[in-house]
Amino acid sequence: MSDLPGKNEYGFKVNEEEWITVHSTAVTNTNPGSMVTVKINTERICEDMSNKEFREIINSILQRAVPLVEARVRALKLWTPNERARVQRWFGRNDETARTILLNGIARVSAVLRGLSPANFVRTGSDRDRATGCMPNPARSGQEAAHVCAPDTATHTISISPLFCTMRHWSDNADSRVSTVIHEVTHFLDTMASKDHQYTIAFTLRDWAQSNSDLALNNADSVAGYIVEGD
Repeated sequence: MSDLPGKNEYGFKVNEEEWITVHSTAVTNTNPGSMVTVKINTERICEDMSNKEFREIINSILQRAVPLVEARVRALKLWTPNERARVQRWFGRNDETARTILLNGIARVSAVLRGLSPANFVRTGSDRDRATGCMPNPARSGQEAAHVCAPDTATHTISISPLFCTMRHWSDNADSRVSTVIHEVTHFLDTMASKDHQYTIAFTLRDWAQSNSDLALNNADSVAGYIVEGD
């Protein structure tokens, strides 16, 4: 596959067909009966788009998310009055302990985001989703855009639900695909081990934080909202 024209950096041919590089070289089989059967799953992750289109969307999300996260790491290190006010707004406190929690955690979020590619994203309910050992919360059936298995630090698999496919791509003051990916990465045990104490990026989430600062510091949407908010 390496000499085919029109490939992107992930080894996929750029058209509507699904091509995957199985091996980087051609080898003659000299062992009878040793043929390997390769099964390629072409089930769409989002029903309204090809998997090629989905991969392009994920790349776009990561290209926007990584700089946003790294900007907050830099700002937390500088710790200007503006950044202290931003932390107060989203977490109900801006003491040194809060700063340390956010600085260490968001730096780990940045590291994981940098290691992601479209291959980390799977369809909810798929074999790869079930292989993580966690399944969606039944209480939020039809409401969740994505989920992860927090202990899955080996593969950092992110499972995509139909809601993700139809939501806005980007917003600096509301839920979006970009904020959703950031939200999910904060759940992993090797980043922030965040919880879902309160949902939805909005002014109501900031109001809630003023009386629930300890919960807000460990709340996935509070961290995501703090990261994506426009400067």
